[in-house]
Amino acid sequence: MDSIPDSMKEALNKAVEIIKTSKKPMAISHIDADGITAMAIVVFLLERAGHSPTWQNIHQLNSDTIFEVRDLAREHKPDLMIFSDLGTGQIQLIKEYLENEPYIRHIIILDHHLPPKNPSLTKGPFKSNKILEINPSNHDLSGSYDVSGAGVSFLLAYSLSTENADLSELAIVGASGDLQAYYGKGFVGVNEEIIKIGEYSGFIRVDKDLTFFGINTRPLPQLLEYATDPYLPGITGDRDACYKFYNDLSIPLKDDLDRWRIWMDLCQEEKQQIIQALVSHILQFYENPRIASGIVGNIITLPRRPERTEMRSAKEFSTLLNACGRNRRADVGVKICLGDVDALREGITLLQQHRANLASALRRLETDGYDETESMYIVNDPETPDTIIGIIIGMAQGSRIIPVDKPVIGVSTNTSDDGPRVKISGRAKKSLVKRGLNLKEVFSTASTLVNESAEEKVAEAGGHPMAAGAFVHEDYLDEFLELVSVEIRRTVK
Repeated sequence: MDSIPDSMKEALNKAVEIIKTSKKPMAISHIDADGITAMAIVVFLLERAGHSPTWQNIHQLNSDTIFEVRDLAREHKPDLMIFSDLGTGQIQLIKEYLENEPYIRHIIILDHHLPPKNPSLTKGPFKSNKILEINPSNHDLSGSYDVSGAGVSFLLAYSLSTENADLSELAIVGASGDLQAYYGKGFVGVNEEIIKIGEYSGFIRVDKDLTFFGINTRPLPQLLEYATDPYLPGITGDRDACYKFYNDLSIPLKDDLDRWRIWMDLCQEEKQQIIQALVSHILQFYENPRIASGIVGNIITLPRRPERTEMRSAKEFSTLLNACGRNRRADVGVKICLGDVDALREGITLLQQHRANLASALRRLETDGYDETESMYIVNDPETPDTIIGIIIGMAQGSRIIPVDKPVIGVSTNTSDDGPRVKISGRAKKSLVKRGLNLKEVFSTASTLVNESAEEKVAEAGGHPMAAGAFVHEDYLDEFLELVSVEIRRTVK
């Protein structure tokens, strides 16, 4: 793969040798779609290498959960631990609590999140006899758009054997769930090369088509009714308006068997007719013509997956997996990726619950509103779980419930445990990043300052420029948010 620097290839080859000599591996990963697919890829590569790994997804790796991971390791006594889609920001914790466990010979970190800015650390991968870190950020690549956590895991699987090309599917599903196609103009860099591997081996197909969510599963009226990217004024959320839209175009909504038609059932002429009507409609409400042109783009189809299912497209597959993780059943998502039919049925149920949770949270937001400061919008909903607060604020800006001229910060006290920590999520549009905003650095700086003020660790943060998260002790929430506000004002030009 031409886009992989030699230094990263060297690290991947080291990891391959470690796996070949391992006897008892354990894998730890995150709970979102990227973390779930990364875990599935790691499990596949280990099983295909002759191992029977122990694995577990965790919501967050921090100063609290590191003890859970250590207890799990002490129970199973692995000689190799692999962290995927997390670990870079928590290397010091891994070093302090796991490196000295006598049964652990090696620790591999497959992550893509930005490393912490720490003057005491040299630039590049973390130096340790036991810990091998593989992160694109250490090799002049971006973990925001070049490759995701699942992509890094795929690179290891592909380095182990090119027969793992089929795992390119899961790598791109993970990248889709991580919204890496939206950071630039479609997938670029390593992600683009992974797609080419998938295309060559017949597991991925790239089509130019409508970019709306649900083209493989949603009946035509619902395709428009639930459209939020872009939001369609006068159509989104209005079922009668959706029926009228198709009726005015004389597009039949059902087939000869009286089944609801989906987008992929349409002929090319019907598709073109609808797209032209949508473009005309959008241009009536949006000044930027790029919004209209953006409704057509590259769609990642997985041709080996069943038609008219959530697994047929990378975007919908990632949402199914996200639903599992956000309902605290990431294990179900991993099992779906591993081919478990029973898990798929459970996953569909979790997806329905996930959609209901999202709809309820968005309705509360529309009713209760949000707070606005000089530099940001704040959504503080005690009913919205910490697992979906980031999704909610992203959808709220996508559907224009919240304007996009400032970053939006979500606050959730409905956390996965009963501790005093509050979950903070931040989202910002690419235009703000171009003006200097980096939410990961904003949150990290605020965490450092509030920790210094408290003289103990009361806040931890990580993420990417456009999407970041933090956990903050409830007693320091107001101070943290004020520091975030100051940092945003300081960095956005």
